[in-house]
Amino acid sequence: MCLTCDATRRGFLRLGLGAAGLAALPRRSIAAGLKPLIMLDPGHGGHDPGAIAPDGFYEKTITLATALELHQALLETRRYRVGMTRSSDTFISLEGRVNIALEHKADMFLSMHCDHLPEPDLRGASVFTLSNKASDKLAAAVAQDENSADGPTGAPAGVSPQVANILASLETRATKIGSATLADDIASSFSARIPLLPDPKRSANFAVLRDPSIPSTLLEMGCLSNAEDERRLRDPRQRRLLVARLADAIDSYFSDPGQGRVAG
Repeated sequence: MCLTCDATRRGFLRLGLGAAGLAALPRRSIAAGLKPLIMLDPGHGGHDPGAIAPDGFYEKTITLATALELHQALLETRRYRVGMTRSSDTFISLEGRVNIALEHKADMFLSMHCDHLPEPDLRGASVFTLSNKASDKLAAAVAQDENSADGPTGAPAGVSPQVANILASLETRATKIGSATLADDIASSFSARIPLLPDPKRSANFAVLRDPSIPSTLLEMGCLSNAEDERRLRDPRQRRLLVARLADAIDSYFSDPGQGRVAG
């Protein structure tokens, strides 16, 4: 990872956000004197298998196995608290997943998935952030495949509508920048180690990323429609490598003082 380039990028992000927005960056755990809480969201589960590989292997199995390994790896650093939206083969609605992160006051939300693309030669991971308009046709197709039409969260209670709108706007801007920073950190950590799709950083209107208060990304760890990617995702050694690169990306994100805490 180019630390100089990364620091420059973060500086430009902060300039775009402004001082008022920096104050709105999520600091739930920091304010309470706690370690950051990372909420891992293994996609699909129960009656929803997610993508299915040509040989019948289920996305829900890979996402849960990888999330459980990442959960353990992060706990072993002693830098974070780690939660999971599901830890077994159960179905949870998209709205339910968001609500779990909200109820636990998560500082980061990482939704973990596997792609299934129409072109079997396409392979590699990609990372998505929220936007009302998809960045491209592929992003739109992935969002449509993963999504249901969940509504946005309501305005903050106890303040006037005018103040609520201002607070929601600041929170959304800060969260978007936090989400983009996390996506950059994941792509940088994966680079030259984990295969990436062309233009791996994309955006679309994903239901599980819509909460305005939690920096959130959706990671497609690879393509089950590609035989080589499927072998990589099912290989325990390759999965450990992916988990290690994700843990490194999360360390990079929280090592930035702009996120409210220095990891260590």
